[in-house]
Amino acid sequence: MAIKYEAYTRLGEKVVGVLHTDDEEAAYDILEQEDLIPYLLRPASGSFNVARMFPTIFNPSSQDIIDFTRQLAALLGSGIPLVRCLMAQRGQVSNTGLRYALGEIISSVEAGNKLSDALDEQSHIFPDFYVRMLRVGEATGGLPFVLNQVADTLQRRKAVSDRVRDAAVYPAFTLLVAIVAAVVLVTYSLPSLSGLLSEVGGNLPTSTRVLINVSDFFDLYGTPILVVLAAIVVLVFVALRTEIGRAATDTVLLRVPVIGRVIVANNMFALASILSTLLRSGMSPIEGLRLTQRGMANAYYRRRLGRVIDRATEGTKLGEAFDEDGGFPSIVSQAIITGETRGRLDDTMSGLAEYYEDVTKRAAGGITELIQPAIILFVAGMVGFVAVAIISGIYSALGAVR
Repeated sequence: MAIKYEAYTRLGEKVVGVLHTDDEEAAYDILEQEDLIPYLLRPASGSFNVARMFPTIFNPSSQDIIDFTRQLAALLGSGIPLVRCLMAQRGQVSNTGLRYALGEIISSVEAGNKLSDALDEQSHIFPDFYVRMLRVGEATGGLPFVLNQVADTLQRRKAVSDRVRDAAVYPAFTLLVAIVAAVVLVTYSLPSLSGLLSEVGGNLPTSTRVLINVSDFFDLYGTPILVVLAAIVVLVFVALRTEIGRAATDTVLLRVPVIGRVIVANNMFALASILSTLLRSGMSPIEGLRLTQRGMANAYYRRRLGRVIDRATEGTKLGEAFDEDGGFPSIVSQAIITGETRGRLDDTMSGLAEYYEDVTKRAAGGITELIQPAIILFVAGMVGFVAVAIISGIYSALGAVR
């Protein structure tokens, strides 16, 4: 890659040029070998940058952010200057969006801004919770410690989210394969068989006639059905992009048996884990709740948490505000009341986070145990019906031939 540099000689003369090297860390080494003092390095990129044009498309994964955070904490803890740490990170990250964002962050820090302010400019990658925690670390001088705290919180949230996602992947994949197989069979295989059976004649079994009628229906109306389904999917996708659509969907999902329990537990874990981390950094409970509200995925609980914050701002104790709202599990309000009474709200929320972490994992496992047998029975029933219909129809046709 091409790297523009500004450096100074030992006599104070400014030198400007371009180096062609693997990364900015290597450029630093080259300049030092040439007895130059590096002042400013940045990629000599062209005007077009895909990551700059479409930043959200190239957003890094949560694991990318966790790895970056832990490595940055380790480098800062070893005494390496911040800009050198960021350049070392930029040279080794694989995600295009994060690499471009780090380039912007380096430029902002070199211009004299704090790291937290530079990260705040990349809000599509680093959330408010992340930025505010860094500001606390900068104010206290414990940035490596705070970075490790943030990484631990993000890692726990990722572990819980992965468990919830994995619980739904296998049943969804199994059901999708079954549906695709049924559509292929009914659309392409059965028409030729139904034509053969019709030519042979005879009294076909009920199951065979039902299967043939289904095949004929899809043969006539398959294309319109697919168009309608595609339109419905697009409309649902557009609706979910709106605040009203997300709120309605989140509210409905909370009332779905089993699934609603997982969603509640996952959101309570996010609430407790983020708030406990913010409280331990010295933030006030109300300010911590405001940042926690932005980090919650469920629109229903974001709205509920906003009401709690309003009550607490007016002077109501936090635990009482949760209790009066009634939209949160009673264990949450009772835990907060206990924490406020003892003056250890951060420890109470940390314990609550551990509890809901365990509840979420067990609930997600329960979904798998409940849905998998139902999916297997459904697939077995569908395949069995098709097999019986085809075999009985073939036997009926052979009998008519004799």
